[in-house]
Amino acid sequence: MSKINVVAIERQYCSGGSEIGKKTAELLNVPCYDREIVDQAAERLNISPDEIRKFEEWVMNPLKAQLHLRRENQLDMFEKVFAAETEIIAEYARKGPCVIVGRCAGYILKNLTRTLKVYIYATQESRRARAVDEHGIAFDETDNVLKRYDKKRGDYFNVNTRQNWSSMQTYDICLNSTALGIEGCAKTICDMVRASENK
Repeated sequence: MSKINVVAIERQYCSGGSEIGKKTAELLNVPCYDREIVDQAAERLNISPDEIRKFEEWVMNPLKAQLHLRRENQLDMFEKVFAAETEIIAEYARKGPCVIVGRCAGYILKNLTRTLKVYIYATQESRRARAVDEHGIAFDETDNVLKRYDKKRGDYFNVNTRQNWSSMQTYDICLNSTALGIEGCAKTICDMVRASENK
């Protein structure tokens, strides 16, 4: 069995997944790619990063299909965004070991390189606190915001991969960042990567 080449992190909103990705990359001394994927895709498609994020959040389902049926240009751009991000993620993986946060990387790389698929989650209480402290969200709005962003991430993942974003069976390991902390999650991931080098 080959060693793990890429760590692909999916995460609940405000669970600390991006920070865990950065810390993991720091400990492994490899690059971490997150928002860089959006910036690269925007450059290749000649649109703004905000437009990329809009199409990442715009996911086809039966109701939206009826509403957007005549907007073929939107559907075409949605597909172009995912195709561009897929190409960019594959290019990053070919460059060498790395950590990639979000955007279905574990699924995209399944036939390209050995990838450790990680899901980061946290308690509602700690997610509320992070939403308030780091994103300036009013406390009484946090539950709705967390639910809305989780749904967007889940829908994007589910539509593009035909897998269940929130199911533990989709991943190699699921980590509770409330219990383990940012550093604890990163160290656990690193231990798994390093253990694969000895197999």
